[in-house]
Amino acid sequence: MSFAEQNLYAFMELLKTQPGLFSQDNITNLKEFITNIPDDTEQLSNAVATWYQRHSKILDAQLTLLNKSSSRTERGPGSVKVNSNIPEYQLDKKALLNAIQQSSSKGKGKGKDKNNRRS
Repeated sequence: MSFAEQNLYAFMELLKTQPGLFSQDNITNLKEFITNIPDDTEQLSNAVATWYQRHSKILDAQLTLLNKSSSRTERGPGSVKVNSNIPEYQLDKKALLNAIQQSSSKGKGKGKDKNNRRS
């Protein structure tokens, strides 16, 4: 699995499992931002990374998920075991926007995004 795929899987998992990290402003901004990105895994991953790098709490949670995912998939030479811990998400723009929307309904908007930006 490429880094772009891992990044999108981890971000969609973050939206699903930790919706409280995302304020309603985050959700609205993220949906608008993603809408303008082509439906391409590499470009979506780059866009998501650009977006979460501006939100420190979300960045920290994303990096934690990526590190956990990476440590679960590392195996010795000659290993062919597939990581069965990776959720089965469709990796496309529609699935990403659906995950964002579902996060919005779970998180119920934590208000304005005052403390979540890096300076």
